[in-house]
This record gives sequence, C-alpha cells and structure tokens, in this order.
Amino acid sequence: MAGKPYPQPMNATARFGMPRIVYCSWFGDLGGGERRMLDHIQRSRISPERLIALLGAAGDLKQKLDDLGVQTEVLRWKSERNWIAKQWQWYKTKARCGWFLIRSRPAVLLCNTWHDLETTGRVAAQLDIPIIWRARADTFVRTDSWPPAKLQELVSFLNRYVARILPTTQYEARNMMQSGVIDSKIRVIHNGVDLDRYRDESNGKRLREELRIAEETPVIAFVARMVPQKGYEVFLEALTKLKQSGYSFRALLVGDTTLLESQPDHYRAKIHRLVHEYDLDHYVMLLGAREDVNSIMKASDVFVLSSLIEPFGTTVIEAMAASRPVIASDLPGPRESAVENDTALFFPPGDVDALVHNLKRLLDDRVLRREMGVRGRQRAEALFAMDKYVHALDEEILSFASRI
Repeated sequence: MAGKPYPQPMNATARFGMPRIVYCSWFGDLGGGERRMLDHIQRSRISPERLIALLGAAGDLKQKLDDLGVQTEVLRWKSERNWIAKQWQWYKTKARCGWFLIRSRPAVLLCNTWHDLETTGRVAAQLDIPIIWRARADTFVRTDSWPPAKLQELVSFLNRYVARILPTTQYEARNMMQSGVIDSKIRVIHNGVDLDRYRDESNGKRLREELRIAEETPVIAFVARMVPQKGYEVFLEALTKLKQSGYSFRALLVGDTTLLESQPDHYRAKIHRLVHEYDLDHYVMLLGAREDVNSIMKASDVFVLSSLIEPFGTTVIEAMAASRPVIASDLPGPRESAVENDTALFFPPGDVDALVHNLKRLLDDRVLRREMGVRGRQRAEALFAMDKYVHALDEEILSFASRI
C-alpha cells in the first residue's frame, strides 16, 4: 500500500499498562460467527480488560460483550442510503477507525469475518498493526468468478500484511494455498462446542413440555441465521412434501435476520408468510433467536441444515454433540464436520426431493437415528471440543501480545 495517511501510534503498554487486543465484528447480532467469538472471549485466558471490540452495528452482541466487561465501540461502515451517503459514511468510518487504532495501539487485531479484514484490517495494515484473520467464510471457494487482478491483489495483501490466517476448514486452507497464499501463515482451527452442555437429555424433555409437543411426536430441528443462503425456503418446501406424504411431526425453526441485511424484516415476513401459505402452521414453530440451542437439539429427533452456502456449519457439530443424526447440504463445510452414512446423510444443495427422502429414511428408522447419534457424539468429542478451539486461538493471539 502506498503511503501511511495516519500518524504513528503510541505503544499500547505505555498507554494502558498492558498490550491490548482488538476483536472486530462486522455483524452486531448473534449469528454463528458472533457466537463463536463470544465462546472464545468467555473462556479465554485473556482477561476482558485487555480486549476491545469494534462492531459494525449495535445489537445483541454488544450487550453480551458489555456484560462481560469488554470495551466496545460501534463503527458503522455500511449505509443503506444513496450512493453519496454511502461513500461519506465509508470514509468517515475509515477515519474514525484509524484514529481509534492509533489511540489504542493494539498488540494485534483479530478480524472475525471477511468484511472485517476488508475494512478495519485494511486500516490496521497501514498502521503496521499485526492482523489475524479468522477466515470463517468460503472466500477462496468463490474466487473462481473473480477477475484475476482482484484475486492477485487479495493474495498480495494477505502475504504482505496479514500475520496469521486461521480458516475453520482444511478445504478453505487448501484453496488459499493453491491461490498463492504463503502456507506458513495458515493454521486450520475448527470451531468448537461445549460438549458438557449437550449431555443432559432432560433439557430436551423440558423444552418439549414447554412447547406442548407429545413425547411420541417426531421433532425436526433447524437452527440458522434467517438469511436466504441458509435455505429456509428449501426446508419449508421439504416439510410441505413430508406433510403431504402423511407424516406427523413438529419442526423447530430457530434463528432471526441479521441487523445488517437490507430490509431484514421483509425476509422474516416472507418466511412467516410461506409457513402459512404452505399450510404448515400446525407443524412449524418459528422460535426466533434463542440461547438454548442445546435444549433445541435435545428436544429433536433429527437436525437439518439445508444451506445453499455453508463455510462450516457449527450447528452440525452441535447436533452431533447432542447425539442427534444430521441431514445436511452436500457442501465442503458440512462434509468436513460430519461423515456420510455414519453421522449424517447428505443431499445436493437445494434438492427438495432428496431432502424429503433423507427425512423419511431417518423418521422411519429409530435404530438408525440412535446409532448415527452415538457416532456423532463420538466424533464431536474427538474433534470439536471447546477447550481445543479456545486454546488454539489463545496461542495465536498471545504470541503477538507477548512481543510488545
């Protein structure tokens, strides 16, 4: 990058008495990436007093961080108004971000999403602040459609300015290296889950009682941010065909729209309308965003992930941790989390009939559900324990904090 438009920052230790660490999150609500960020902060060896969180929007995430004693700042990069207003907002926020980083002079900046890397990360690079990118999205999977110059610029930026790249999957790491990213910068760290929270079957029984679902009624769980890429429409169409085939069931839909989506209320209203149009009011419970995903999984007999795009799918390992079989879109992320015909059944993304076939197969076979659930729990314990995830992230972050 040419030039450095910002003054040289002061040392964090001189200002604060200890190195500070800045976590940035483009989203302000509680989607999967934001919950994983909270998982790390709550369990980290790094005290909340050393952390600063830069958020792209106010919302539930800010409230959670405030409750944990983490200093938060909201920097709104995005504007929904006209082009001029968007440009003004962007440059104003870029300046605010620069001055904030100058004043705080963190030991390291941890970008929680691709959007964070492209905004706060670009500013931090001009200030020689070490950057860690937690690569949660299929960024390099989608570069096939990019102009070659755009991909080359991204690879050059990562190789020159980003100290560590921490993808959630091996397949994303391979795509990065094939595109020219220096392999020594990359370390795969899978998301983790708190396995203890998913042991107690009584949590599911209590939730069934609360929702007035009979013990013998099959329950299908669906947990995802309420955005188009998560395949809500695919799932509802499949439930319609399942109902038409004479199956009795309840479906628990957990999730809400993101604060930064354009007109989020419209998509939420669309999903509610489809439930009514498909005559699923008696079958589907739209529960919104919830904290008790462990109880949702335990209350269910089958978990479905029908995403059209899915970088990892932490809900898949949450279902496995709860000893529940998974039906998932056949995408690289879920493929890395689960094993076909062992812990999960896969179907082509968007293929409603294939999803219905898999639902019928599991709903008709209690023994298969139980066996797949047992193997899922074993896989979650072996690969996706929360302490492994937290320790690995701490190790990377503290390696930079200790250099000041």
